[in-house]
Amino acid sequence: MGTLVEFKLLGNEESGYAEGFAAGQLARDRGLELTPYHEVGIDDYAKGFRAAFFNQLDLTGTWGGR
Repeated sequence: MGTLVEFKLLGNEESGYAEGFAAGQLARDRGLELTPYHEVGIDDYAKGFRAAFFNQLDLTGTWGGR
């Protein structure tokens, strides 16, 4: 038998970033480690995940060095 794989299609780029951002905050709060996908992924979900995980947004919503 074959392997069943589920793919999630996102409606637009912003939703992927927002979902990744929320997941990154949760992972950071729980003290979880990054997977290779979260470390090097180039899609919007992974970018949002890293932004939240590493707390790289300042209060104005722009990239900052904290």
